[in-house]
Amino acid sequence: MADDNRPLKYMRYAVGEIVLVVIGILIALQINTWNENRKDINKSRAILGEFKKDLASDTTGINRVVTLLERQTSYEVWALNRVVYNTSQVDSLKKAYFGPIYREFVQDRTYNKLQVSQNPNLTGFLDLQNTLTEYYTDTKFLLDYYNQEEERFYIEYNTGKVLREELEMDLAQFPTLSSEYQQIETLMNYAQSIEGRNFIKANYSRRSRMIKYFKRVKEEAIQLIQQINTQLENQK
Repeated sequence: MADDNRPLKYMRYAVGEIVLVVIGILIALQINTWNENRKDINKSRAILGEFKKDLASDTTGINRVVTLLERQTSYEVWALNRVVYNTSQVDSLKKAYFGPIYREFVQDRTYNKLQVSQNPNLTGFLDLQNTLTEYYTDTKFLLDYYNQEEERFYIEYNTGKVLREELEMDLAQFPTLSSEYQQIETLMNYAQSIEGRNFIKANYSRRSRMIKYFKRVKEEAIQLIQQINTQLENQK
């Protein structure tokens, strides 16, 4: 074309070829980006599946500990509704005073794993990720606080220590320093004292708050599972 003195047509042809090459490159880059994005989304879907397992574990664990807490508070309610006890009620008094420490923790295995990964973002599910982050930070913080309060109470409150000093553990194959009657009297006298009743009241108040919060955490976990299911369905 140049030899035939048609440089303008030649330039148009050359520009057209360049444009076609550029378009081809852009299309290839777009396809590659789309493929990478789909890989990231599929990875996010798999991670959300692991989150669902952790959240299901939370609901199961919270159900268990709430059942135990409700049983323990029923012993405490029974004790507080009385101001005088008799020897036939000693077993119930022991249940009110010698309950174990009750704790439950958020299962954050998948959340921690995501935080230290090369790509800590849930591609395609960023709104859901914000909700999950709130659950594994704010909610977990308060749950841990209640767990610490339960343990701290037994360390700081000396009632357990007082009773252990006065009441000898009863094992059938060994004798005790004090008679069974003396031990029963000790427990009943303590239960009928201001200190003894305050111990049960403090336990009841704290555990009642724990029950309410643990149930709230359970509802949050259930709602998160439902949100995950909905968004996974919408991303198909």
